[in-house]
Amino acid sequence: MGKKSVLIVDDEEKNIKLIKLMLKAEDYRLFEAQSGEEALRAVAETPPDLILLDVMMPGIDGFEVCRSLKQEEQTRIIPIVMVTALREREHRLAALKAGADDFLSKPVDQTELVVRIKSLLRIKSYQEDLLNSYREISQKNQKLEELEQAKEGLSHMIIHDLRNPLTAISISLEMILLQKQNMSDDQLENLRKCVNYCSDLNRLIQSLLDIRRMEEGKMRLQKEPTDLATLSEESLRQFKPRADLKGVAISLANSDTIANLHMDREIIKRVVDNLLNNAIRHTPEGGEIVLRVDTPSEQDGGRIRVIDNGDGLPAEYHERIFDKFEQADLKGKGVSVGRSGLGLAFCKMAVEVHGGRIWVESEGLGKGCTFGFELPG
Repeated sequence: MGKKSVLIVDDEEKNIKLIKLMLKAEDYRLFEAQSGEEALRAVAETPPDLILLDVMMPGIDGFEVCRSLKQEEQTRIIPIVMVTALREREHRLAALKAGADDFLSKPVDQTELVVRIKSLLRIKSYQEDLLNSYREISQKNQKLEELEQAKEGLSHMIIHDLRNPLTAISISLEMILLQKQNMSDDQLENLRKCVNYCSDLNRLIQSLLDIRRMEEGKMRLQKEPTDLATLSEESLRQFKPRADLKGVAISLANSDTIANLHMDREIIKRVVDNLLNNAIRHTPEGGEIVLRVDTPSEQDGGRIRVIDNGDGLPAEYHERIFDKFEQADLKGKGVSVGRSGLGLAFCKMAVEVHGGRIWVESEGLGKGCTFGFELPG
């Protein structure tokens, strides 16, 4: 490290010489200025490590010089010690208000001067280290953000491109199923499972694409009056074959008093689909699922609950289960989330973008779950 530099500002030459004499034994590079204007020019040309600044000077006084330097980003960190013959309390307060880091009274005591300078230079060194660390962290964060954006862009492109081969596989499987008279029951069951897996993958891909759009604020809702009961019946019919295949009973319980709600029908249907798919996945053979549609008590709107007697979920995970970044951690703790993680993250975003809320209730492992959401009227 090079020598520390100290700028001495005073309109009287004898005062500058005295301070230089006091600092002669210290290893500092000493500069001088005899007016406020000259001090500002000197700092602009070569910023010092510390400034000893006289208050009473003709033209721009020490208070104004201090205020000016403390307002600039490049010079704010430079310690300024106000050196003044003024002893009144208001003058000292004015010095601190102007941004001074310390002050000394004339006549200046040599020991006090040296101690104050060393202390402030040490503090300045710590501040510079912190600022350098902050800049390094900021640069690294910016680089990480750029890499994250590149990764997100690549992931989005890959996810989008997965749809074409997946669609081709699904169509091929459906065509093979048309020839079911030539297949055994086991072959038909395996083919239907493959078709269901393709549907799962398609929902996963669509959820990933929609989550990204919602996070970027690009999801445009196509709202229309929708009957929640009718929508739920469609989902139930769609998933009943899968439930039957697994040996799970599935039924609909709804109220006849639900008014049509203004919503994006396709988005909300996918929320119901995801919750039903999740319930079937986590309900064992012989289990039961109830899709209940009604109106929340004492308020307008609609409510859907998917009630199962499957795996259940400990209370500490009731909020975390909807967070897409929590899925790996939950699996690591032995919490069964299956492949529903991103589906549940999509459900949360989709319901909240409609102004609603979503939740899960469970008394614990093995005691089933109730996933529900409400939408405003």
